[in-house]
Amino acid sequence: MVLQLCPVLGDHTYSARVGTVLGQRFLLPAENTKPQRQVLDEALLRRLHLTPSQAAQLPLHLHLHRLLLPGTRDRDTPIELLAPLPPYFSRTLQCLGLRLQ
Repeated sequence: MVLQLCPVLGDHTYSARVGTVLGQRFLLPAENTKPQRQVLDEALLRRLHLTPSQAAQLPLHLHLHRLLLPGTRDRDTPIELLAPLPPYFSRTLQCLGLRLQ
């Protein structure tokens, strides 16, 4: 996501690679950046009802909802594994006005 200039919420490792100048995002070289706490803009902090210090503690918002594993033989039906969203992730979606599908 960083390569798309859209770091994942709570990515305190790679989000520092995305810089902004005059509202334009750009990618910083990996060798020039060190991992640091993700900094969120004021509008997003307000929507999430967070202070900057609380945002620094946000967990990574990356979730694998469904995993389909093929059977060991061609005729076997695939095994489907489902994982519900963690409560913090659901709360974030609600604060942002996004619906679960």
